[in-house]
Amino acid sequence: MNDTAHDVADELQRSHPAPAAITLSSEHRAGIARRVEVAIDRRDARSRIAIGIAAPATVLACAVAVTAVAVLALTGGTPVAPTADRPVLASSAATRVLERAAERALATPSQAVREDQFVYTRSAAITNEGSLGGAVVLGPVHERETWLGQDPGPFGWQDDVIREHGQDWPIESGGASVAGPTRPTYAWLDALPTDPDALLDTLARSASPVDGQTQDQAVFDLIGTLVLEQLVPPRTAAALYRAATRIPGVDVDRRATDALGRAGIGISRADERFGTRTTWVLDESTSTLLGARWYVTHADGSPDTLFGATAVLETAVVDTAGVAPGSAA
Repeated sequence: MNDTAHDVADELQRSHPAPAAITLSSEHRAGIARRVEVAIDRRDARSRIAIGIAAPATVLACAVAVTAVAVLALTGGTPVAPTADRPVLASSAATRVLERAAERALATPSQAVREDQFVYTRSAAITNEGSLGGAVVLGPVHERETWLGQDPGPFGWQDDVIREHGQDWPIESGGASVAGPTRPTYAWLDALPTDPDALLDTLARSASPVDGQTQDQAVFDLIGTLVLEQLVPPRTAAALYRAATRIPGVDVDRRATDALGRAGIGISRADERFGTRTTWVLDESTSTLLGARWYVTHADGSPDTLFGATAVLETAVVDTAGVAPGSAA
């Protein structure tokens, strides 16, 4: 992390210290515990499965330590009938923001990524460091790096690496896993439909609601996993942003910040039944995706509980896992 990022992180921690222990209801704790069992069993970094509970750093690392909600079981999705012409259901403000993001994506040059290369991402993250089943206790901002292999074969993930908390960890898929929703290589993303309606049909077949989650939220979070901390072909990125406008309940959060406190405009969706809220944070002037924040919501109307955030600092293509851009192999 550069000096500016360190300064911002330090200021963020002083002005927004990790909260005191926040006790969740027994219902929330039980549901979250069930979801973490699913996440740990899958141990698949590519799905960006958020654990949403307090978990030791080693467990987080083995599950890629990403700070999203544990909402996706991305294989064996429920069949969804094709929809020829989906209406725009997001708020008008969210639709304008997402359309600007789509236009910005289309103006970005595409890249050539070989199957023997890795997509590298460096991020700042805030994760929940409380005990399993206990209160949410946010840790300090820390840096995370990932190297995601592009080999489309069933064991193309075997050299993938996550570097976090001073340790390199293999990213384990748990078995054969070809390129797809749970392991989205650049080539796989490039092959997705670029028509937003057709793309949303494809995503709806891949996203399965977990433990009472709505289908709409599962699809929204799947889109988030594909655009965040990833290298996405321009046409696919534009289609993903436009597909999000077809999901009901998507709105803006004008006070959103990423894990480093960088202000942006949020694209947010809450699942009241599931008790979570996901917010993507975009730069208001450039429409660049800065990061994301994840919350537990409360039926009694009390403020949402932040349990994870990220800020994307760098994305690149490299030849060797574990070697950052510009470093000697």
